[in-house]
Amino acid sequence: MRRMTWQKNVFFFLCFFSIAQYGFAVNWNSGKAGPVQVEKPMPIKGLTGVGINSMALWSGASEVRTAEKLVLHLSPLETYGFSHVVLIVCADWIIEGYCRKGFKGLTKERIVAFTKAVLEETSLHVVLSLKAYDQQKISGKNTSKLQTSLEEEEATQQAFAEAWTFLAESFKHIERDRLSFNLLNEPEFELPAPSSSKRDKWLKIASNAVEAIRAISPDRVIILEGIGKSLFANRKKTRYRHSSVNNLVKPIPYEDIVYGFHNYEPDKFLQQAKYRSGFVGNPHTEAVTKAVKKDAARLTKWANENKVPVILSETGCIGYVDGKTEGPRNREDCGLFARDVYDSYVASGVPVTWWALEKEKTIYERDRATDKVWMPAKRVPDKYIFRGFRLNF
Repeated sequence: MRRMTWQKNVFFFLCFFSIAQYGFAVNWNSGKAGPVQVEKPMPIKGLTGVGINSMALWSGASEVRTAEKLVLHLSPLETYGFSHVVLIVCADWIIEGYCRKGFKGLTKERIVAFTKAVLEETSLHVVLSLKAYDQQKISGKNTSKLQTSLEEEEATQQAFAEAWTFLAESFKHIERDRLSFNLLNEPEFELPAPSSSKRDKWLKIASNAVEAIRAISPDRVIILEGIGKSLFANRKKTRYRHSSVNNLVKPIPYEDIVYGFHNYEPDKFLQQAKYRSGFVGNPHTEAVTKAVKKDAARLTKWANENKVPVILSETGCIGYVDGKTEGPRNREDCGLFARDVYDSYVASGVPVTWWALEKEKTIYERDRATDKVWMPAKRVPDKYIFRGFRLNF
């Protein structure tokens, strides 16, 4: 009997010890395991927390025509508590194309002037991100002229590196804590489908651009997105379309590279419009929360396996209008999604950049059900999105 009592004591001690050890990884208020943390920290403070993309220098609907108007357009973001703003800029000038309908022309010199104005008049960290403009649908995919040429033509590849040489030279006096670069928003290289050879071609092009930048600004932080528009969590029915994140991107041998990814899943919730998913009026559910958690865990795992920092450089929700014509059913639904994203990504050390300040996924309360409206008539912060992201309003 004494021997059995001793064995029971040892058994209970080991059980208690195991529970105590496990407790360090558990949030005892909720009784659930907390999110796994990204081990490689962001190299600069400006790329932490929550940021926002602006299409002011890219969208054909933009009403911003001067540097002064751009500053007025973006300056409230500081008060709201965003850490960074991404200037999505048209890059079709690289192939001598035209940018933006109804705009006299966005040259590389004007891009520099606009960006410097934001840097001088705000304290926001600015990310300068090139994006193709002119595009058409091929095999059901939006395919741009610039990126098709970039994939196929050596002359365009050289021009792409030269474009970044010009931009790096123009901003070489700007401290890295104020400005970083995103080489290319949503690299395509996906016709007929992404492949390892297409990925490696893009990584070679990107590496040449990195070397061009680093020859001028050795410590500039650079964001690199993967092919297939870096949509690492796209679904094919109930499974991931890409069996591995490595199908889209692999780390390249340079310091201070941040790997950017996009996610618009579940699309039947986030893309609720006739011109997107075709669905309207679906509410936020526990299934949405679970999907966000699953995708965040996938990205965090990839980051830790490769010992690199990552950023969710695009995600967003078509905003509520009336619950019937466009957007989710309830006014608070996009805010609940923002809460999910914050809890699953930001709390794990993965910064997030919302798409976007303008149009149908705006952070302001929407007043019309259309993607043609640049901004709501009254810029009233959507309190639910702001609460979800722990912003000020």
